[in-house]
Amino acid sequence: MPLNGKHYYAVFIIDVYTKKIVGFIVSDNMRAQANLEALKMALKENNAPEVHNSDRGSQYTYHRYIDLLVSNGTKISMSLSGLDNAYAERINRTIKEEYLDYWKPETFLQLKQCVAKAVKNYNEIRTHKNLPKMSPNNFEEYWSTLKPEDRPKITIFNNEINN
Repeated sequence: MPLNGKHYYAVFIIDVYTKKIVGFIVSDNMRAQANLEALKMALKENNAPEVHNSDRGSQYTYHRYIDLLVSNGTKISMSLSGLDNAYAERINRTIKEEYLDYWKPETFLQLKQCVAKAVKNYNEIRTHKNLPKMSPNNFEEYWSTLKPEDRPKITIFNNEINN
């Protein structure tokens, strides 16, 4: 995300089933530590996922990142290219085009505040047609009231699961 001649980076961890952003961070660098912090946020607030999908970037192959996933019993799936992960690309575009382009943050602090506000809005208010016109948080609440056999199913095509 370019801002005043400098580039900033947002990391989002998404629950693909509920569309909820479960971890995020905005950083002034692309080092793996930012991704690790977003993952820690996701794990702190949510149950460990069965599968974690990412591209093969060095941030996601960082030994501490992998160790944290493995220690939580998560299978690791890596796409061949960042463009193969449509869910992540969609979230990045949504946050940028529907929120940041509108709010136009001018400083790094404002950018971090705007991303936090966008994530809150995205999770709590923004409805999704694939979640019967519910926000991710509302869908999560609805899902928890259903018997396991009545919960909607989704299929994610990816045969690159390792571990």
